[in-house]
Amino acid sequence: MFTTLDSIEDILARPGMRDWLRYLYSDHSLELFPSCLASEPLRLSRHRARTPWGDDLCDLADQLVDAANLVLELQSGKRRCLSLRTWDDWHPREGSSSVDPSATFLITPRSEAEKSARRPAVIICPGGGYEMVSFQNEGTPVQRYFEDRGFAAFTLRYRVAPSRWPEPQRDLLDAFAWVREHADDYGIDQRRISLFGFSAAGHLCASATALAMEERPDVLPNALVLGYPVISFSRDVTHEGSFRALTGGDESLRERLSVEHLVRDGFPPTFAWACEDDDTVPCENVELLASALEAQGSSHDCRVYPTGGHGCGLAFHASAWDWAPRALEFLRSR
Repeated sequence: MFTTLDSIEDILARPGMRDWLRYLYSDHSLELFPSCLASEPLRLSRHRARTPWGDDLCDLADQLVDAANLVLELQSGKRRCLSLRTWDDWHPREGSSSVDPSATFLITPRSEAEKSARRPAVIICPGGGYEMVSFQNEGTPVQRYFEDRGFAAFTLRYRVAPSRWPEPQRDLLDAFAWVREHADDYGIDQRRISLFGFSAAGHLCASATALAMEERPDVLPNALVLGYPVISFSRDVTHEGSFRALTGGDESLRERLSVEHLVRDGFPPTFAWACEDDDTVPCENVELLASALEAQGSSHDCRVYPTGGHGCGLAFHASAWDWAPRALEFLRSR
C-alpha cells in the first residue's frame, strides 16, 4: 500500500496507475503539486505548496494516497469495477479520457469482507454538477469510512452531461437493482441498502428515489444520506450549472425536477446536511427538503453546520465533520 511517505513519481510508476487516476483522481489536482517536489515524499510536498485558493495540500495528498490504494485493490482483485452496461469487469483503456461517456461503473466492496453476517450497504454517488464525478473527495474516502464501520460500500460512476434526465437516475436505479440482486454475494441485508449523494448527486439520489416510487418500487432505497445537496431547481436557490447539465436548460423541467415537489408519502428516511458558508449550493436547499419531508411525515434528520463550505466530503477540517457519525446513528436506528 502507498502512504504519504511515497512520492508522486512512486505512485505514477505503477503500471496502469495514470489511466485509473483519470477517473478516480483529477488531473487538475495532480497539477497542483509542484513538479520540483514530484520525487519527494507526499508528506513533505503537501506542506511546501498551497492551492490557488490558499489551502495547503494535505487533503489532496491524502486523497491521492486513497485513490492510488483503491487502484491497487482493483488491480489485485480485492475489489471489482463493474461496467453498468454489461456487468463485466471494467478497465480503463490506455490513454482514455475521463469524459468517455461509456465509462460508467460500480466499484464493489473488498472481496475479503465477511459474508456470513448480514450487514447494511451504501451506494455512494459523488457529486460534480452532473458534468463530472468527483471520486477523490466524495467517493473513495467515504467508501473507506463506512466500510471500516461495518457497511458494505459501493461507489458509482454514473452518466453525466451530455447525457440528460433521466439517464443518470436510471444508472443509479440499475446499480441499486444489481446490488440488491447480489446481496448474498456480499453478505448484505436487502432491507438496509441506502443511497449517499453529494451536491448534484444529492439531487440524483432524491430524484431517482422519486422515479423508483413511480416506476420501480422494487428498487426503492431504504434510506438516503445527502450532503450539501442540490434539492431545488428554483432560480433563487439552485446550482444553475447542475440544472443546465441535467436538463440542457429545458425550463419545463425546472419545477418538475425540484425535489421539494417530488417528496410524497412513503419517501424513505432521509439524513441531509449542508453548511452555512456554502457559496455554491445554498443551504436553503436542505431547509426546503426538511419542510417537504415534514409535510409528508417522513422520517428525517436535516442539519445545517456553520462551516465546511462546498465539496468538503468527510469535512474533518470543519464543524461539518459531525455529519458522518450522526449519519451512522441515523442509519443504525432504522
